[in-house]
Formats: sequence, structure tokens, C-alpha cells
Amino acid sequence: MITPKLETDRLILREIHSDDTEAIFNCWMQDENVSRYMWWKASDDINEAKEFVEFELGNLENAKWNRWIIGLKSTNEIIGTCLVFFNDDEGHWDISYNLGKKFWSNGYMIEAMSAVMKYAVEVMKIKEISTTYAIENSVSGHVLQKLGFQFIKEVPYECNGGDIVTTGRYCRYEAR
Repeated sequence: MITPKLETDRLILREIHSDDTEAIFNCWMQDENVSRYMWWKASDDINEAKEFVEFELGNLENAKWNRWIIGLKSTNEIIGTCLVFFNDDEGHWDISYNLGKKFWSNGYMIEAMSAVMKYAVEVMKIKEISTTYAIENSVSGHVLQKLGFQFIKEVPYECNGGDIVTTGRYCRYEAR
């Protein structure tokens, strides 16, 4: 199953392409502000962006891994990424997302993830999705709350390549 294109009022969510590497690198992969609460660590080596793109291209037909590149309809500029995946380690569906810093505070992630959540529930028939965010990342908590996730419990949380160990807020979404 190839990740389908999704559209919102302002955004196009599409599969990753091999020629996205430089835009991905420039938009978020080298930015410590973006990676701070992510599992990965920012890097100034474009080869890490190439490895990311190669990994994602290798997962295009993986039904348990659905990654979208988020682009602005008005300019086609890549602004971030979002993902619905089956977390084999924890045995549940999970989500992840990130946005280039210059695009923060415009409501783009809520808009993108609303489309992704609708697809996950209506097309993929996922009934429950769980995820965790760093307690310090209140903006991510706001996004999840707007998407309908409910706080379940606090858990240990490692981010930024393991350089930051903090408390996470484990949340769950249940389809109605």
C-alpha cells in the first residue's frame, strides 16, 4: 500500500521523493530546535538526511509505516513530516510529526494531523493510537489535545538521541 496524497485547505501531504533530501535537511534535520524532543538528533551532515530519505523510500509499501511529507499548497515548499506507524516495541499504533521552525505557530500541524488521523481511522480502520511527548513540549501536548488524545499517565521519555531524559506524557486516541 503506497501512502496516498492527502489535502487540506492549505497543505498537501504526499509520499516522500528521492529529490526531497536537500529540502528536508534545510527545513528541519539540522535544526536542534526541531529535534530537541524527537527521537533523532539534529545533524549538520546531509548524508543523514539522505539515509532518512532512503529509509522512507524503502517503507513506501509498508502498511505499518505511513509517512507523509507536508508541503504548502501555495508554494509547494516542504515544511515538515508526519507519520502513523505500528510501534512493534510497544505493540500499538503510534504517531509522530515535526515541523520546520519557521513554520511554527500557524496551525499547520493540527491541520495536517487531522487529515492523517481521519485517514488512519476511516481508511486504515485503526481504532486506537497511542503516543508520548516530552512534558516540556507543551505545544505538542496542545496538538494532541486538539486531535482528541487523552492523557493516560506519565512515563520516562528519552529524546534528542538519548541526550535528553525527561518525563513523557503518554496519551491515547480511541476512535468512536
